[in-house]
Amino acid sequence: MSGARCYAVMPGPRPLPIIGNSWRFAIGKNPWKTRALDVSLWFLRALAGAGGAAKVARLFGHPDLVFPFCAEETARIYRREDSMPHRAKAPCLSHYKQDLRKDFFGDEPGLIGVHGEPWSRFRSKVSKALIAPEAAKTAVPDLEYVTNDFVHRMECILDDNRELPKDFLTELYKWALESVGAWALGTRLGCLKDNDAEAREIIRCIHGFFHSVPALELSAPLWRVYSTPAYKTYIEALDGFRSLCLQRLTDKGICSQIAKNYGEKVATILALDLLLVGVDTTAAAAASTMYLLAKNDRAQRKLHVELNNNLPRGRGMCSKDLDKLPYLKACVKESLRMKPVILGNGRCIQSDAVISGYEVPKGSHIVFPHYVLSNEERYFPSPMEYVPERWLRDSEVHESMDRRPREGGAGQRGHSREAEVCRRQKEVGIHPFASLPFGFGRRMCIGKRFAEAELQLLLAKVFHKYEVSWRYGELTYSVTPTYVPNEPLQFTLHKRNGNDTNL
Repeated sequence: MSGARCYAVMPGPRPLPIIGNSWRFAIGKNPWKTRALDVSLWFLRALAGAGGAAKVARLFGHPDLVFPFCAEETARIYRREDSMPHRAKAPCLSHYKQDLRKDFFGDEPGLIGVHGEPWSRFRSKVSKALIAPEAAKTAVPDLEYVTNDFVHRMECILDDNRELPKDFLTELYKWALESVGAWALGTRLGCLKDNDAEAREIIRCIHGFFHSVPALELSAPLWRVYSTPAYKTYIEALDGFRSLCLQRLTDKGICSQIAKNYGEKVATILALDLLLVGVDTTAAAAASTMYLLAKNDRAQRKLHVELNNNLPRGRGMCSKDLDKLPYLKACVKESLRMKPVILGNGRCIQSDAVISGYEVPKGSHIVFPHYVLSNEERYFPSPMEYVPERWLRDSEVHESMDRRPREGGAGQRGHSREAEVCRRQKEVGIHPFASLPFGFGRRMCIGKRFAEAELQLLLAKVFHKYEVSWRYGELTYSVTPTYVPNEPLQFTLHKRNGNDTNL
């Protein structure tokens, strides 16, 4: 570590004697609000300086947090990690699996909140079935059935002004949960029905789980001292999900393959983990992509053209149809760049290291703040502008230009601006570690291919059938811990001429 600076001089908020820095989040004043960690990240970015790092040290019940604000440093840390990378623990989830319900989980703790040999052993049992490209491709027809039902439901819940209800984010949770049930458990859960008692119980568990996570995993762990209301809600929701997975395991879906090879218990635990991480994230991604497209007429019109030219008529969709939609995929990438569903990924380093020129001790939690990096000018020129074309290959950019609607005036100026942003983006390139919405390496999102298929199918169906508009002000976001909009998602939907498809 010769030449490295001492860890003590790394910038960061100064801890107080005994109570350290935990008091900042306990009081909850800007920039240290648990639900406004995006603000905290930009504050730390300013402290770090160009290409530097910042820390938040001495947090009660948590290791020190180190934030390297540099894509090159992120790449270096990821590439030096061993075969069993450690992520920061989710203390309450670990408590549930390893203590409270140890009689069920035993030596099969799953993928979430687990590290080292137990995690590696479990992953080796389930990864092949999830990561293989053919697995997600095979699931497309089942996912399309869910998507068709949901788009039909969207039409049914519009008000007289053709505006979606204030709780549309909850509707997206239902769609995402129903989708996971279709490909993971091989069954329909009934979440898109209004009069299904079991479906209502599932939705109640969803609300309870997602609303209690911030209080348990992002705040002072008072649940360790006594059973807080959030803790009770959280445990009840997890028990409900576990029961659901046990009851709904079928001879179809990804988990059925796992059950045949390793038993129903392993399959049930995998299904539980997939529900915990595959619902709010996918729903948030869908919400942000709809919002950003609704605000960008130019991009939405280009998407309409691509969908008109490539979606099949008279038959269901397959994975090859999705392969013909590069602009749609670019729209999703650009949305996840601007509004990533998780603000940062992390690793708990297992040995002393030099990070951004500082000596960092073993056990520190390194947070890769890709939310900040993916919204910085140095990596993405004009980062606040929604320009999906920056993700297209040269041949795809030219093709999308040829297919765009012919316009004059403001529309033509918008296209000129798009071309200028693309030119500047090509000059700097896209750093592969500046935007990592699904993580990287062995601990990247194991359901990535399925989540992408879900999103692409939903957005293709919605924007082929509707023009989507937004009549309200700028959305604000909170960390829950998923990065989700605060305001109601009251999109306005108008059917496109000639595209009232039989969904």
